[in-house]
Amino acid sequence: MSDFDYIDLEILYRAKKSKNGISPENISQPDVFTPGIWELAEKFITLQEKKFLSKNEEGLFKITKAGISTFWHIESPLWMNLLKLLRIKPLSDKECAMYLEEPIPAVQQALEMMKEKGYVMMSQLRKDKKLLKMFEILPEGVERLKTAGKYNLLVIKLGDKLVVELENGEGILYEIIDDLVNPLRVIKTLPKEQVNEYK
Repeated sequence: MSDFDYIDLEILYRAKKSKNGISPENISQPDVFTPGIWELAEKFITLQEKKFLSKNEEGLFKITKAGISTFWHIESPLWMNLLKLLRIKPLSDKECAMYLEEPIPAVQQALEMMKEKGYVMMSQLRKDKKLLKMFEILPEGVERLKTAGKYNLLVIKLGDKLVVELENGEGILYEIIDDLVNPLRVIKTLPKEQVNEYK
């Protein structure tokens, strides 16, 4: 995972969100990317060689199952995907939620848990007159990521249900479905008294 940089993450994230595929020309924006179009093209080719992207008949790049597994593996707990993300660069809680496509309350709860365990540190950054909570991975977090193997993971299969508990005690009930891009389907919001039934 340390072989990835922020541009790799951005490319994979854009490819995951796109239905038809992407190209270097589509996403070369000065406000997002510092490299030129040729360097971007090399990034695409490298990700394709590593089987994280594939090229379709139109010449556009689409994310593969291996690409999905980098940061969005459905069998990985949220805290693990967050550590993988933060190993690339410090991010705000909202940026983490955006990249992982997870509810902000669930991400905030996981980040707080990791901060208490000493895996990440939080600092405040003022940007556009707003105060952002920025999170950065610590050496303990890197070590935890290295030692986290598949034996730490839950085996999840199609049809399984899981609950993301919100700060107010309520929860969101999800079902695992056969969809490569969006494997979680929202079923309903649960009141506090029903959340414990799914734990």
